[in-house]
Amino acid sequence: MLQGVRVFRVLVLAGLFGIAGSLLLVMGEDPTPRVFTAAQAEAGRKAYDNSCGKCHTYNLLGRNGADGELPPVSSLPASYQEFIGKAKRVPPLAGKDFLSRWGPKTAAQLIARFEVTAKDPSFQFEGMTNDTVVNITAYALQMSGAKPGTERLSRTTSAVIDSLVP
Repeated sequence: MLQGVRVFRVLVLAGLFGIAGSLLLVMGEDPTPRVFTAAQAEAGRKAYDNSCGKCHTYNLLGRNGADGELPPVSSLPASYQEFIGKAKRVPPLAGKDFLSRWGPKTAAQLIARFEVTAKDPSFQFEGMTNDTVVNITAYALQMSGAKPGTERLSRTTSAVIDSLVP
């Protein structure tokens, strides 16, 4: 009999926790992790516009080699043009195609990849510090639909990118 009461209590508690979770969703509370701040994303936007945006375009959607992409590849320094190559394709840093490639990976892995490009001697970006790369990553995550919060993004953030985008 005592065991039956314990099972009943467990079921009642489980039900209450389930209701509480549902209420949070109904009340507008988003359970999606928030691993960067709005200030990081804004600093990242400014840094992106002065560096990465030249090749990946200012909307972060990359280049597919079509005429009319801005800024024009011909306006970029010769080392950038050489890096881009004749196909004039540059991968997106936000959006559906970006998420299909990077969604299963962690924020730390994305930061590490961005650091590889940031340190490439072809670019010689001014002021490209480790913090700048982290901030650019925060901006790319925000442009893909992730929301800022109070936690700061860092080079060790282990959250999977797909978990950050509702």
